[in-house]
Amino acid sequence: MVVIKNFEWILPLSCGFMALLAIFAPAAYYVGQNGRLILWMWGWYDRVGIWDFGMESRFIPDVLILNVGIFCISLIVISASVFIISSILTAFRKSDRAFNKAVIIWFFSGILLIIAPIFWMVMYQIFPPFPAIGGGPNLSFWNEYSPGYAVIVPIVVGALSCGGIILFKIKKIFFTGKAKYIKAKVQ
Repeated sequence: MVVIKNFEWILPLSCGFMALLAIFAPAAYYVGQNGRLILWMWGWYDRVGIWDFGMESRFIPDVLILNVGIFCISLIVISASVFIISSILTAFRKSDRAFNKAVIIWFFSGILLIIAPIFWMVMYQIFPPFPAIGGGPNLSFWNEYSPGYAVIVPIVVGALSCGGIILFKIKKIFFTGKAKYIKAKVQ
């Protein structure tokens, strides 16, 4: 009979599924009086009524930005997959050693989930793929566009995962009696 040990694996599992949805969700969007432009992290965009009166759905023509987006979404997918697979394996673990390895893996996957969208946002700020929509050339990309699910959720999930792991480690130190040992050693 398979026994599920504890329930620390539920948070990373749910974090993995939420981060995996970033593939399908928009990363940035602009909705204004003259139309809308929705942009996915992996380089696809959907434009209606901006710069002309037509519609357009295609990949970004800038190769650098397209490759950065594909790289960042790949990091998010790999990190989310690591969360999901290691959470399922940890649920059915036979020893605490496997759990300790999984915690380290979850921590570094959480850091990757934080870094990937931030890197994507910085690259779009430095090398905007589209001309200014609303006004002058002094506007930056993030003054015109709003961040979407694919940018916000991986950062939140990564922070939640890393913060949860740090809190779990603190709880483990104080409830297993190691805190008394640390206090005695300090004094």
